[in-house]
Amino acid sequence: MANEITEIAPLSVFVTGATGALGREVTRQLRAAGHKVTGATSGYENAVLVRADGGIPAYPDLLRAGEMRSVMAAAKTDVVLNLAPQLHNHLPQVNAQWDARLMSEGVEALLEAAKAAEVKFVVHTSYAFAGEHDEALDEFLETVRDGEREALTGDVPACVLRLGFLYGAETPELVSVRNAMLAGKTVDCGPDDSHVWWLNVPDAARAVIAAMNARPAGVLLNVVDDQAISPAKFMAYFAQSQGVTPPGRAPRFALWAQPSKMQAALMHLSPHISNAKAKELLGWSPRFASFEAAIDDALLSWRAASEVGSAAT
Repeated sequence: MANEITEIAPLSVFVTGATGALGREVTRQLRAAGHKVTGATSGYENAVLVRADGGIPAYPDLLRAGEMRSVMAAAKTDVVLNLAPQLHNHLPQVNAQWDARLMSEGVEALLEAAKAAEVKFVVHTSYAFAGEHDEALDEFLETVRDGEREALTGDVPACVLRLGFLYGAETPELVSVRNAMLAGKTVDCGPDDSHVWWLNVPDAARAVIAAMNARPAGVLLNVVDDQAISPAKFMAYFAQSQGVTPPGRAPRFALWAQPSKMQAALMHLSPHISNAKAKELLGWSPRFASFEAAIDDALLSWRAASEVGSAAT
């Protein structure tokens, strides 16, 4: 049934990008379902986050197959969830450090490690805009598509999930934009003449786990909200729901608020895609019928956390 995680025997799951918003949500949902999670991370503070979510921290270099093989073998890994590519997939209004190496060398190393460790299935995550073409993006997007092809044609059964721009109550980018707006600072809302695809983090986590359960080998799926909207419309509702005026486009002299060339290009794309195949094969659908409902839910979460904090003091 849609919106439910299929009950399966406990698995050992290796998660890359475990301390990103998506990785943390996936880890919590997996642990709630009784699975063992080993989360790739770095540093003591990030290890604390993995443990807080119920996972076991590990510290492999994601570009070195030997290190990941050792971790996977030690954990007796059944399934690998490659979420590291999503660490920079967030609000397109916020500049991101897109790492093409994760989609080339990283995918190659992960698949080599998974094969050596006798992993049963890999879920590789990509981007809803991966099929587009733009002069400012073509080199990066070709690398992304190469990584997808490697995953789909490798020796370990795998699927690829192209995710929309991620947002939710726990995404630092949404929090930082909210704080900037409330402080009256300049924020570039992006264009109103494009239709990009979005995805609420808990919905993304449910789709990743549904793919782990269903294991549609050799399949590429678009996992996005039901509604593509412009960056400006998304940000306008986000601002108005907090009682502030949407700041519109950042003036040219406000260099600190300008999106990078790559982020600006991403905000102008309008991919023509559908999530119908993901719904059919995964038994998944977004929990929220609209981006407005998902934003309202994030605001409720923040309000509840604020009231709890106030009560504690």
